[in-house]
Amino acid sequence: MIELDATVTAGWNLLEDPALNNLPGGIIIYEVTPDQVKIHYLNNKAYKILGCKTEEIDRSRELELADLVTEWELERVQKELTTDMELDGSCVCWFQGKECNGRNPWYSLHAEQMKTISSRRLYLAILLDVTKSKEEELEAKKLAARSQYIFEHDSLTGLYRKEIFEKKVDALLAANPQSDYAIVMWDAEHFKLINELFGYETGNQLLVRAAALMRRYVGNKGVAGRVGADQFIACIPLERLDMQKAFRRIKRMIDEMHLDYEVRISAGIYVIIDKKESVDLMCDKASMALSSIKGKYMESYAYYDSKMMHSMIHEQEIKNEMQEALDQEQFKIYVQPKYDIASGAIVGGEALVRWQHPGKGFVSPNDFIPYFEKNGFISSMDQYIWKNVAEYLENCVKESKRVLPISVNASRIDFYRDNLYEHFTELLKEYNLASKYLELEVTESAYTADEDVIYSTLEQLQKVGMTILIDDFGSGYSSFNMMKQAPVDVLKLDMEFLRGLDEGGRGKTIVKHMVQLAQDLMIPVIAEGVETQEHVELLQEIGCDYAQGYYYSKPVPLEEYDKMVQKSRK
Repeated sequence: MIELDATVTAGWNLLEDPALNNLPGGIIIYEVTPDQVKIHYLNNKAYKILGCKTEEIDRSRELELADLVTEWELERVQKELTTDMELDGSCVCWFQGKECNGRNPWYSLHAEQMKTISSRRLYLAILLDVTKSKEEELEAKKLAARSQYIFEHDSLTGLYRKEIFEKKVDALLAANPQSDYAIVMWDAEHFKLINELFGYETGNQLLVRAAALMRRYVGNKGVAGRVGADQFIACIPLERLDMQKAFRRIKRMIDEMHLDYEVRISAGIYVIIDKKESVDLMCDKASMALSSIKGKYMESYAYYDSKMMHSMIHEQEIKNEMQEALDQEQFKIYVQPKYDIASGAIVGGEALVRWQHPGKGFVSPNDFIPYFEKNGFISSMDQYIWKNVAEYLENCVKESKRVLPISVNASRIDFYRDNLYEHFTELLKEYNLASKYLELEVTESAYTADEDVIYSTLEQLQKVGMTILIDDFGSGYSSFNMMKQAPVDVLKLDMEFLRGLDEGGRGKTIVKHMVQLAQDLMIPVIAEGVETQEHVELLQEIGCDYAQGYYYSKPVPLEEYDKMVQKSRK
């Protein structure tokens, strides 16, 4: 033992008083030197707390702090017992001790500086075993951290929830004022169909994989979150914004799942200009950019511009009014007649819709149909048209009027929302209609979405006698292959071809060969967008069967169309 002040060592005998061993803590005396902490004395109680048996106590060996404290705690504890002591001569320190009985216990040390006649810094400390309370505290912290994690993160993907995402982005932008960032919102269109077709387990697997891809995409310099069932959002440095690379990775990820379905991913991008804007507004702008390409199948992503704000406001107005307009029958059925080119006789019509708004008057279809297609309301609109057309045809039959077939349109979403085959067969039954009077038009682009589902449905409808028309034929890359495989009875040529006929050359040649090919396959052809006498003469020359367009008649109200049909009977 190092020789200490006589007044100190004389008092050590008192510290061995058995009564002191009944105290909850053990007694330690240590000295702080410039380069270390020396342990000079531990009473029996302190040794017992440290896990030493009575026969193992060796008072001849001077202890060091490293004998008490774990290696990973040593530096911190030494600092607290030296530096912190200089402030007021006292210290409370918690530390994890050396392994004992297979675990590392926790201790607290409450120290006060001793008064000595020398300048040596001696301290009297009470050692307590606080393992139970410390473990409870740590467990409570773990639970709190877990609760905090659950509160902040999406349970399925582990990405930030929207409100936390916004806070993290706020902090990121504040910490990096000189860096440029972009907000990117991602969306999987018609994701509910994936759950319905393949089950929720597959849908969740797709989301989890997408989230993992998102984390790699933003790296450690960005923030990623999940803001909807099938929507993700990211804030990334502008130099990492490589959309082509991102879409390649997404395609690879989807291909690896081997889904027999086209999963269409789209993105909206807002390049942050004013970092003082609220993050919520930044996200809204990315969302506007995303919404601007819904239904535009040739575009995968779009950047926000100021025009989108006005478009979004208009879209919201439409959305707020559409159900009320349907309930109040503000939507009026119009029909554009179809004509036999050779005879000039009316042979049927195509049902369209117009919105007669009580305050705004006539609303152009171009101002509401794209929004209906985007938000899914087009399905309700289609069913409204089908019902009204079926009711009109039924009345014609009952009143022994002349009845000509009317074609109605089915959007891509109609094939998934309901059983389209059952819907039409029930409609024909309800209105006691012969299937030849109600025809179905499907755009060429819809055929390419999910061939198995669409082909199967159309084949069923053909079997009950409904006529199937491909609308906008020639607008896609798979047109000719479709003529061979798709269930189709009539082709409607894309009006874009007719717009180019006046220029001569290729347009004329293409139309001529398309009509000839259809005739060889015994498929009638209707030319859309016929506007001039020259169009008619050319179509007559190449042998096109039917025509539809403003040259013959613009779309007219159903009542006026009926008069045209009945007049043509005479």
